[in-house]
Amino acid sequence: MALNKQACKNHPQKFTAKRCFYCKAPICQQCHHKHFHHIFCSVKCALKWWAKDLVKILNPKSELIWFILIVLLSNIFMYNLLVNKLAVIPVTKKAQTIVSDSSLIYPAPQGFLIDSIRQAIKGSFNIRMSSSKNMIVSLIQNGRFIETLLPSEKEFSFEAATLKNGKNTFIIRGMTPDGHHVLLDSFSLDYKAPRLDYLMQPVYRVKTAVKKVAFTFDGGSSNRGTQKILDILYKKKIKSTMFLTGRFIENYPGLVKQINDAGHEIGNHTLTHPHFTNIEIDGKNSTREKISEAYFNNQINATDSIYFALMNKHLIPFWRAPFGEINREILLWAAELGYRHIGWSYRCDSWDWVADKNSDLYRSSDQIKGHFLDLEEKRGLNGKIILMHLGSERKADFPYETLAALIDELKRRGYTFVKVSELLTINI
Repeated sequence: MALNKQACKNHPQKFTAKRCFYCKAPICQQCHHKHFHHIFCSVKCALKWWAKDLVKILNPKSELIWFILIVLLSNIFMYNLLVNKLAVIPVTKKAQTIVSDSSLIYPAPQGFLIDSIRQAIKGSFNIRMSSSKNMIVSLIQNGRFIETLLPSEKEFSFEAATLKNGKNTFIIRGMTPDGHHVLLDSFSLDYKAPRLDYLMQPVYRVKTAVKKVAFTFDGGSSNRGTQKILDILYKKKIKSTMFLTGRFIENYPGLVKQINDAGHEIGNHTLTHPHFTNIEIDGKNSTREKISEAYFNNQINATDSIYFALMNKHLIPFWRAPFGEINREILLWAAELGYRHIGWSYRCDSWDWVADKNSDLYRSSDQIKGHFLDLEEKRGLNGKIILMHLGSERKADFPYETLAALIDELKRRGYTFVKVSELLTINI
């Protein structure tokens, strides 16, 4: 009988049949912690199982069990100490090593290949060393506790470490059976992954003399007008790139299947369409205080999981930030998940999302068509990305009402319409 696969507790886009030996939570290969000949989701679960198993096997009244339990509690205390007081731990080495992940280099930027590897882009790193027997050894990376081992042999290795882009500082500490703490080693590595550098470059247009343009549509919360847009694109035989939120996928699964069946490609538009930067608050592009890497990863991974559950395949590795809010930190987080940001070209926001007729930004459906035809005449639309939306809060004068006429006129002027993935393959 086939094993029942569930989403990993830490990476919901990955499905696995493996379980933590202690808490039974589903964990993918990336989350495996191998200790005591078993697989655990964390060092904490491994230590819990170890302590529980010892209590069962050994006589609780024996001195040995109490010694082991004291060592275990001391190790937990050491972990808290290291996390809270790491700044005062001396670093004895200053070795700097450049590690380049050359195996992950993409083809030349002008040629783009859709990524089928759905995993974080991080360098694997194995630390082999030796220490005295019966010494508990802990690994700390960039101030974060990574792994604790109780080696049964003199030589052992840490397998849970991965390299983040940029500087990585490692500290290895040991604790002897009598509770004495020692600094075993410390070192730094500079990690550079060309594939990360490539994925961190946002796309706004492709410089080309070819008359190709990409229509892109964002789907946030509303589906008002979506069917009309899909009907027009189908009639005009146009394929586009659409960025959908997790909420849109959940609320309108029938439309999502129709988008897929029509041959459009679907990218990630986050789960709930949150603001990522402070630009709306103070004009600065710094990351908002509540936005952590874990929060961002959940926004991206949860959306991909919802889509996978519906379509049994992953989203393409393109994403578009809500409100276009990005900075280097956010681009790095997305790149580590395997995503490249797709923006829109200069003056190519249709402003179809503005519903208030009294707003200075409001454009009628005729004005939207006129804007792009005027832009084409003055600047051209070669290799450009146009932003539109699948939903509208307008009560009349819907933006899609002139979409067919805009397409017809651009065709008359010699343009063809392509998906973003196709636009990125143009090299002239």
